[in-house]
This record gives sequence, structure tokens and C-alpha cells, in this order.
Amino acid sequence: MGTAERIARINATGTVNIAQAFLSRAATGDALVNVASTAGHSIPKLLIPSRAFRRAEQQPDAFEQAIVKRARLVGPKLKAGLAYAISKNFVHWYSRFIAARFGEQGARVVSVSPGSFDTAMGRLEENHGAGNLIKTAAIKRFGKPEDVTTVFAFCASEAPGYLTGVDILVDGGTKAGQEFAT
Repeated sequence: MGTAERIARINATGTVNIAQAFLSRAATGDALVNVASTAGHSIPKLLIPSRAFRRAEQQPDAFEQAIVKRARLVGPKLKAGLAYAISKNFVHWYSRFIAARFGEQGARVVSVSPGSFDTAMGRLEENHGAGNLIKTAAIKRFGKPEDVTTVFAFCASEAPGYLTGVDILVDGGTKAGQEFAT
């Protein structure tokens, strides 16, 4: 919800800025939980400007421009949606990329990818594809906010002390349903 440029800046560069600030103060037992999305799992690898991802820390403007340029491939109507998916794919990648740096300080970093949730924002997307995703999901409903907040709380706690550098899908089996639908 916004321009491709704004989406790239907030979702991708914003993730870098938060992670760098957190990392500068991280200590043993700390955990950063980045918010990603199932949208980051839904795009073909061909549409992901993954070579540009390494520029995110040192050349944020060029990095953002690479996302926007790639998003233009689908035309103006779908441009913001593709920028969103690319930016969330970046969050998955970046959480893996910086895991070792966090580990050096005894800290962890993960990303969590919510699917379709029964919130005001989630319901805005119901008629724009999210409602259709439920049809192939293993659990045939929108998620409840507590379904994902519990995962966020677990990831941020000390309980998963060996969990780092991964993305956790909280999508009611939507990705699995799409992958194995007959």
C-alpha cells in the first residue's frame, strides 16, 4: 500500500537500518525478529534482483532503485505489489545474511512471514487475492492475530536459543497447499 519506491525504502532499507541499530547493541541472549511476509515466498526467483541485495548496507539508494526497476517489469498496476514481494524476499535473505554477525555477539536473528490474518489490514486484501489463498491453504480460514503473535513472542524469547538465520512461515499451510495442490 504505497508506491514501489516507498515500499522498498520502508520494508527493505528499513529492515537494514533496524538490524544495524540492533546489532550495535546486541548481547548474548538477544533476538531480533524481522517481519517478512508469505509474499516473499510467492515470486519466481527470476523476478528477484538478488545480486542487488548485497548493496543494501553500503548503497541503499542503488539497492532500492534495483527493486523498483525490477518491479516495473509487471507494469504500473502490479508494480507496487511486486516491489512488496521483492522487499519481503529481501527480509528473508537479509535475516540469513546477517545471522553470523549476530551469532558473533551471542545474539540471534530470524524473520517471520505471516500469511492472511483477520485484521483490518488483512481484510483489505481479502478481495485482492488473499481470499483465494484460503482455498488452497491447509487451514481454511484467515489466521487470528494471536496465531502469529505467539510465534513472534516465542522467537523473541530465549526458548529457541539455537534458532537463527531462518524464516518461519505462519500461513496456515497456504504455501504448502499451493505447492502440492492437485
